[in-house]
Amino acid sequence: MKQKIIAMLLVIIMVVPSLSACSSKGNSTAVENSASDAVSEKTGDEEITLTIWDWDEAHLSHMTEWYHEKHPNIKFDTLVVGTPDYMQKLQSALASGSGVPDIILGEMGYRGKVFDLGITEDLSQAPYNVNPDDMFDFAAKLESGPNGELYGVEQQICPSGFAYRRDLAKEYLGTDDPDELAEMISDWDKMLTVSKQVKEKSGGSVTALPGISVLLIDILLGQNVKDYIDGDNIDLTGRYKDVLEIAAKFNQAGVLGNQERSTPALNSGFAEGKFIFYPCAPWSCKWSIATNDPDGSGNWGLTKAPGDGFTCGGTSVSIYSGSKHKEAAWDYVKDVYCDGEGVKEAFRQFGFMTGFKAPYEDKNSYFFTEKGQYDDFFTEKGQYDDFFGGQNLADYFINDIAINTVGQVQTKNESFVKSAMTSVTSQMASNPSMSVDEALELLKTETQTLIPSATLK
Repeated sequence: MKQKIIAMLLVIIMVVPSLSACSSKGNSTAVENSASDAVSEKTGDEEITLTIWDWDEAHLSHMTEWYHEKHPNIKFDTLVVGTPDYMQKLQSALASGSGVPDIILGEMGYRGKVFDLGITEDLSQAPYNVNPDDMFDFAAKLESGPNGELYGVEQQICPSGFAYRRDLAKEYLGTDDPDELAEMISDWDKMLTVSKQVKEKSGGSVTALPGISVLLIDILLGQNVKDYIDGDNIDLTGRYKDVLEIAAKFNQAGVLGNQERSTPALNSGFAEGKFIFYPCAPWSCKWSIATNDPDGSGNWGLTKAPGDGFTCGGTSVSIYSGSKHKEAAWDYVKDVYCDGEGVKEAFRQFGFMTGFKAPYEDKNSYFFTEKGQYDDFFTEKGQYDDFFGGQNLADYFINDIAINTVGQVQTKNESFVKSAMTSVTSQMASNPSMSVDEALELLKTETQTLIPSATLK
């Protein structure tokens, strides 16, 4: 059965136009050879130091040390930089003309601005010659420029569903089976019905979803994706009216929690059992769920979200166009994030999942059969599958969620629209009666302020 699902996944992905990607060993000999030709320009034992900034200290330290053992002549100058400070530090380095990292990361919130700076290599061009078709379509589009440029690869994929607390699901919904829950909330009308049920049965002490900002920013913005930005011509109505309508229905019904995204109150809610469902990408298993509910092993599950899958978060990995060591930087990126042994190492240690299709084609792939140690993050279980009640997370993310996930092309203006939507969300939280038309007009006003030259629909 899994082979049929994977085959269907690959057919669908190949039909949908892809804009960018990296290469996989078992799937693209031509790309692999061209990449090898590029990195072969490094002379034998020439000592090279690559500079990388990252906010994930554990992954950065482990993978650079792992790579250095294989390539003793390659050394690393690493620096841990928090996501809120990364963009400013990068711009300062560019302004000074020195200290720019050879490998540049771009968190989802600002990667479009990074791409717009014109400082990242187009990996679809020589000497990289990366083939977009080797990558999942959603991951390819997240790395694309407006004209099909490929500005990076995914650090790890971000097709997302819902993580859920099993105890609360049993108590308020009568089941903790992921397939039964997926059917129960298969569309947003059903999700609204479930949300009302949870609020009524719990007396308001538990909600199905944490709050309006989680619903709108973390979930709905990653669904119903379509091209809506053409330079300064931006069709906000065509892209976001339906999204705002869903958010307004939930907001007006008063069925959402009052926890806002990326706050201590939200983080405490995982362990306290204040909500049932939470948006969950592969990276969320560690950073959102396990980090904030360390005693919750076995009490979490993964199911599909209403409607299609959606992208949540994610980080781009790019080659700095001004680097003096592009070939060495590409060899590291290719090994660790694309098709090398580093991909397997990163999965075993941290649960990182590559955005390239080939490793998932075999039903006996290590992605589906091995449970990694994840850097001893858990002292007792040591494995996220066990933390999620024994589910095979990689299998579910790939074969149940990724198949219906589409990625949004990232641009500078896309980043500005996200900022405008964040402002709208805040005002919707303060005014639960806000209508969809009011929210849409507010979105246009906020967007026009951030992009004065824009022509909005």
